[in-house]
Amino acid sequence: MVKKGQLRHDVCWRKSRTAARILLREQAGKLTPRDIALGRKLAADPGLTPRLIDQALYGFSGKPYRVAVARRR
Repeated sequence: MVKKGQLRHDVCWRKSRTAARILLREQAGKLTPRDIALGRKLAADPGLTPRLIDQALYGFSGKPYRVAVARRR
């Protein structure tokens, strides 16, 4: 249990989840101008690594994402 006053997740982890949602919307063809602007800001953030975004995508998509990544390699 998280103690009162402490952050549950760090900031970069939350940003990676947001970036992953934007990538999923792009794949679905439902990207908005707001998503594009936010994606540009997130892309410039040095704390947001591709590994964090991949972990967030895996968390949202599960096995289908893992299979798709394996096919790309």
